[in-house]
Amino acid sequence: MHIDILYTGVIGFIATIVSGWASWFFTRKKYYSEVNNTLIQNMQGSLDFYKKLSDDTDRRITELLKRNETLEAEVNDLRNQMFSLVNSVCVDLSCQLRKRDTSIMKNKQ
Repeated sequence: MHIDILYTGVIGFIATIVSGWASWFFTRKKYYSEVNNTLIQNMQGSLDFYKKLSDDTDRRITELLKRNETLEAEVNDLRNQMFSLVNSVCVDLSCQLRKRDTSIMKNKQ
């Protein structure tokens, strides 16, 4: 009678070990596929983030290039205006306006 209890305990212990190993063996593929699926989802989220970031950067660069072209055109226009003003200013020492301005400055000193 005591032997029957011992056999039952040993068989129960062996059955527990075998069933634990079988469940680990058959569920490990599912576990690894779930881990890989989560990893792929995280990578997809990162890819979407960097794509949005890249698109936003491209849009900003395009806007800045357009603004740069506008500002370059404005600088060229202002440069042409400055050259025309410099050419219209009396730069010759024999100019009467220049002589008068220098004499006024000497009198103030």
